[in-house]
Amino acid sequence: MKQTCFLISTLLFVIRLFLSNGFAQGYVHYATLPVDTGLLGKEMVFSPDGQKLATWGDGRGLDLWDATIGAHLHTFTEARFISDVSFDPNGHTLASGSTFGTVCLWDVATGKQLRTSTLQGSGPFNVLFSPDGQKLAIWNWEWEGEGLHLWDVAIGKQLYTFTGTVPGSFFWTMLFSPDGQKLASGFGDGTIRLWDVNTGKQQCTFMENTQGNPADIVSFNPDGQVIASRSVKEIRLWDVITSKHLWTLTGKDIVFAVSFSHDGQTVATGYSDGTIYLWNVVTGAHPQTLKGHTALVTSVCFSPDGSRLASGSFDQTIRFWKLSTPRPVEHYSPTPPKLTANQVYDHAIRAVMWIVNPGIGEGSGVLIDKKSKLAVTNAHVTGKQNTIDVYFPAPDENGKLIKDRNFYLTNGNVLKRLGYYTKGHVVARDEKTDLAIIRLDGLPETAREIDWNSTTPTTNAGDLVYILGNPGGQDLWRWTLGEFLKDHRDFLHIQSDVFGGNSGGPVLNKQGVLIGIVARSDRHMNALAIPARYINRLLSKSQLKHSRSRR
Repeated sequence: MKQTCFLISTLLFVIRLFLSNGFAQGYVHYATLPVDTGLLGKEMVFSPDGQKLATWGDGRGLDLWDATIGAHLHTFTEARFISDVSFDPNGHTLASGSTFGTVCLWDVATGKQLRTSTLQGSGPFNVLFSPDGQKLAIWNWEWEGEGLHLWDVAIGKQLYTFTGTVPGSFFWTMLFSPDGQKLASGFGDGTIRLWDVNTGKQQCTFMENTQGNPADIVSFNPDGQVIASRSVKEIRLWDVITSKHLWTLTGKDIVFAVSFSHDGQTVATGYSDGTIYLWNVVTGAHPQTLKGHTALVTSVCFSPDGSRLASGSFDQTIRFWKLSTPRPVEHYSPTPPKLTANQVYDHAIRAVMWIVNPGIGEGSGVLIDKKSKLAVTNAHVTGKQNTIDVYFPAPDENGKLIKDRNFYLTNGNVLKRLGYYTKGHVVARDEKTDLAIIRLDGLPETAREIDWNSTTPTTNAGDLVYILGNPGGQDLWRWTLGEFLKDHRDFLHIQSDVFGGNSGGPVLNKQGVLIGIVARSDRHMNALAIPARYINRLLSKSQLKHSRSRR
């Protein structure tokens, strides 16, 4: 049975937080090029290796620049009134669309035209190479009828038209998912539409806004599970699987230019005063402001590896920015080094269980003692049952986490032999604190106990916390971002969008230490968690022998 494993979208938030709590490196200016930007400014795109930059706009043709030193390489002399440009994955070929209704392929090394196709209607045409370079998505918003098409690059012929496009609606932008299986596009009616590249059929629609503002697709995150979009002053993140709006970043003014780094950690926005903000998407902070342009910034673009940033402006310049040398780490500092998000995730996920309790429901649990095979969950998850079904996260044949619920429910015997499925027996229960301790019949070799302490670690109001659980009807073992509000009496108060099935799951601080167990939430995103200190009380009260260890 072939298994498909998706990295969960909210892990993106955790990665961004841990790797973006402040720039260890900053972008510094290293070259300025005078250009005739015209009235509409310059658009730009980096080559896949980040060594070259193509610019176009306002009928001024198409130019290629050396991005490493900021020097002009050549002008594509036959290119006129270019509306959009895309590099193929190997960086050897450029595709361009024009307002004359033509789509052209160009040799990047020589600037020579390789092929021209004249299409029905007039431009402007948007063009985009697929990640494998074999297909070209083409859009013409003035075309009568359906306007989004997929072409075979090798033969220069149309394969099909995507169904469900919006005739007559102004088209904003489009983007392939990293695996090339989906195509997303933004429209002037405020919608974002997602298509299956293999069938041309529309999969879903996101409503970016209700104020008639256009939706501009900015980026997919690296695993293709989150779409970022912009509309006027806002950057929004969307879950591709659930079509759910995840997060909003509000800028200081109207966003005239925007670009996401390819690792999904940073967004650059350009403004009318010539400044460029670099944003931490999770916290909404802008740890760095780039200054140098003297007029409205019309475009910004990250290189694929994130080491460079290019920006264009009405001041008729293109400015190149690069990451400075990393600041040295003071090894004698008494402050312990921060864990990376991957370390935290790998550690925590191996301690979290999916609990299925027929007649009661489902929830999560956390392994607190590997030697004694003890785990904690909510009393309401176990109900009055003394024995429950427990699943640990299992890898597929490629070593990726399987998150398909049906797989676990239909492969119990195999999972049991491997230790990923076992029985849990309730050995202590406290209805007042809504905690239950269970002893497991078995454990997979990969299981690890969670980091926890007998007292709840200090967490301040406004701190970000992370909840891992198995929300009902969604992918298993899913991160949810939350904001710590206060520790009040019997509960930790958290603002977070948690769901049924998260009950019993861990709440971790940014050091990856357990601070509480999810208890319940309401429809206003107010969640309550049982402080970790109550786990020790229940263990002591029940006189259970255990061997806690803090890694």
